Amino acid sequence: MVKKFKSIICIGMYGKVGFIAVGNEPFLTSYNGQFQSYVIPAMANLQQSLVRANLAGYIKLVVPCNADAYEGNVPSQGAFRPELTQIMTQLVSFLNSNGSPFVVNIYPFLSLYGNSEFPQDYAFFEGTTHPVIDGANTYTNAFDGNYDTLIAALSKMGYGQMPIVIGEVGWPTDGAVGANLTAAEV
Repeated sequence: MVKKFKSIICIGMYGKVGFIAVGNEPFLTSYNGQFQSYVIPAMANLQQSLVRANLAGYIKLVVPCNADAYEGNVPSQGAFRPELTQIMTQLVSFLNSNGSPFVVNIYPFLSLYGNSEFPQDYAFFEGTTHPVIDGANTYTNAFDGNYDTLIAALSKMGYGQMPIVIGEVGWPTDGAVGANLTAAEV
């Protein structure tokens, strides 16, 4: 049983700015930590600007993270990557203290792209012949498993009830393993 998506909130306020993204996926493994030292100072500076402009109650700062910021063999074992523990603790604390959600970009196709053994049917919402069993929970698609892995990672930091926004999700039509129009439409 997958946890309900009760913590997902929608971005957009009828044309008004509701969130400002500070960077995009700055903690990607491929960046080797080169942007980590800039995230919290940038957020602090922007937050001060929002406060001075009396907009902090209306506009929230977020840092869209890629799902590679956390890991786990099964969703309930989810944790942020060890080298990100300190920065993620600071980030999540900052987000929480300012009423901001955690924004995550979940791309199930990246699992297939990074592992030729990954079962493609697990990447979609149509069920799978390769479910992931985690205690009493059965995951039939990568999105649900990934989402619950994030919840477990946040919970381990004491923020299991933090609102989560899905920033990006999708499937490519070309240029990668399994990338085609039919899969993207699904």
